[in-house]
Amino acid sequence: MPILPSIAPPPSLDGGRNLKDASALLFHDAPMPVYLRAIDGVFLDVNQAMATLFGYEDPAAFLCAMTDMPDQFYLDTTARNRILHDLDHDGSISGRQFQAICRDGFVLWVEESAHKVLSQAGKVFCIGYLRDVTTEKSTRWALTEAEEKYRSIFEHAVEGLFQMTPSGRFVTVNEALARILGFPSPAALAALGDVAQTLFVRHEDREFLHATMESVGVIRGMEAEMSRADDAHIWVSIYARAVRDGQSTVVLYEGSMEDITERRRSQEQLRRNLKTTRALFLQTVKSLSKTVRFRDPYTASHQDNVARLAEAIAQRMGLPQDTVDGIKVAGQLHDIGKISVPVRYLCKPGRLVGLEWEFMKQHAQTGHEILKDIDFPWPVAEIVLLHHERLDGSGYPRGLSGDQIRLEGRILAVADVLDAMASNRPYRPALGVDVAIEELLRHKGTAFDADAVDAACEIIHTGLIRY
Repeated sequence: MPILPSIAPPPSLDGGRNLKDASALLFHDAPMPVYLRAIDGVFLDVNQAMATLFGYEDPAAFLCAMTDMPDQFYLDTTARNRILHDLDHDGSISGRQFQAICRDGFVLWVEESAHKVLSQAGKVFCIGYLRDVTTEKSTRWALTEAEEKYRSIFEHAVEGLFQMTPSGRFVTVNEALARILGFPSPAALAALGDVAQTLFVRHEDREFLHATMESVGVIRGMEAEMSRADDAHIWVSIYARAVRDGQSTVVLYEGSMEDITERRRSQEQLRRNLKTTRALFLQTVKSLSKTVRFRDPYTASHQDNVARLAEAIAQRMGLPQDTVDGIKVAGQLHDIGKISVPVRYLCKPGRLVGLEWEFMKQHAQTGHEILKDIDFPWPVAEIVLLHHERLDGSGYPRGLSGDQIRLEGRILAVADVLDAMASNRPYRPALGVDVAIEELLRHKGTAFDADAVDAACEIIHTGLIRY
């Protein structure tokens, strides 16, 4: 039997004394709902906070309502019965939470604590208080629901998810990461010490991750080679962010790993295939270029020289490598149209005149016709068509001018003139590179592209290409 504290007896309940004395025990002005009830559960008095909690104007209205309601404010009768039983048996209860119904039907979650007290006359009462925990319950449910939701996402994610200390120890990992790294369970992976020390095949990858997280705080798509628990090597893509404490010290890395081994293998195979295809393509271009050699050895060597010059000019101008490659291929094929020109014109020791010259001028158009149906990755046929056009409109075959001539064609025109003047021709010996440069400078910005001429002059003056 619990020992009960003694209190002065409520007079109305013990010898007819005034109930006002007992009411002083209820701290009517307290902000917390407080009550005095008999051991059988009947409410004897409550404070204003108690009445307000349940939607009543004053304590009297609350007491009247509770008299008319056998279950009082308890939504579940068993909750009331358990509280009364435990109070009677144990002498006190603490933190009992249950649902209670208000005057307007609104349901609250409340927490009740109470203990029995013994009056001087030997009568037992219960003094207790309630606390509205509806908001706490809602928040806790929301947090629990969110935690369960994200826990499910974490555990069933396809990507490996982790939290790792800067020293390299995994704090939290999911099943996917354990599977990716060859461990039997997340616990087995997390139980290891500095596992990152053995995971990264290349030490510099781990150092890069650490340095980036410290300085930048985030890393996206870092590809690194990892050593699994079974010593097999795989490639992973890492996305992570740094978690800092109040002093901005990095305490955790959290993020994901994705196994990209198959993708890396496919990319490597694709690179090898592209390399082979490119080699075959360039060999085909060389073979096409050599078809002219059997009819005109001069033209064949001229094409090789122009290809080297045009490539160097484009590089000096800072053009993208893909554009440079296209210009080089066009240079190797720019005179392929001469295959339709009679050998007697190609090898004539003197200048071509009249119809001979008109026939020769068709080689640019003929080259375009030969090349236009080949699916080059660059506009080779168009560049070949343009290599005798001039900015001032004095060129052929179309008499284009200015921006009508694409840059690749303007570069090829400069390279073509430079090599033609600096090399031996069937009808005359070489004029020399100095004369060629002088000619280009004389028509710089009028017939020839100024930037291409400047680049050609730099190449010759620096000795990058010699004649």
